[in-house]
Amino acid sequence: MKSCILIIISVFVVCSCAKDTILFEDNFEGHTLGNIPNKPWKKSGAGIVVIDTLKSFSGNKSVHFISGEGYKNRAFIGLDHIFPIVKNCYFGTMKMYVEEASPNGVHWTMLQSSGKVRSQNFSAEIRYGGQHQKHLMANYDTQGLKSDCWKHSQVKIPEKKWFTLKWMFDGDRNTMKLWLDGTIVEAITVKDYGEGCAFDEVNNKWIFPVFENVLMGWVDYQTGGGTRNVWIDDVVITTK
Repeated sequence: MKSCILIIISVFVVCSCAKDTILFEDNFEGHTLGNIPNKPWKKSGAGIVVIDTLKSFSGNKSVHFISGEGYKNRAFIGLDHIFPIVKNCYFGTMKMYVEEASPNGVHWTMLQSSGKVRSQNFSAEIRYGGQHQKHLMANYDTQGLKSDCWKHSQVKIPEKKWFTLKWMFDGDRNTMKLWLDGTIVEAITVKDYGEGCAFDEVNNKWIFPVFENVLMGWVDYQTGGGTRNVWIDDVVITTK
């Protein structure tokens, strides 16, 4: 019989009952140069996604994303074959290199998960990205109800160097966390509520979905920001 250890951290209760399971990992060394990543990766957006050797964190290859202006020119790769996940909670890590982040005033996303909200008639998407002066931000958006919610930080995304992003998305507890180079960005930890919403059909509450996917790459939601060049390497998705 497995034991269950309850660890109370602030207002969060974490139950550790299962073994740490690696759901997916990829260092992109086995993919073909000049092509989009092989299955099970799926590309989305009109931007460019290509395996190249211009930059890499480990080995010789990584994924190069070239995104343009506006949502349709986004450059993303995603996974859906590992979902749904037991307890609707997962952890991820990846190495990332951003040549130059989006300019002030342009809202951008680099990481997201979405799906239908349990027992409701709408879908939701949770995101990490940024907006003001290249500072990192958490973002929540819904389809079927109107919302566009945010929580800002004073931490800027690094540029012109490799860095590590780690995240935790807990759908059943409406909780998300992000670590940058091993340090949690406390300001954009979300538990139920952020700082505000442009629309209020969810009463400002971030009601997380049952996750159906994870996407990574880059999108600028506005025009006028130019082109982004981003590389990603060493992706790992786990249950702990």
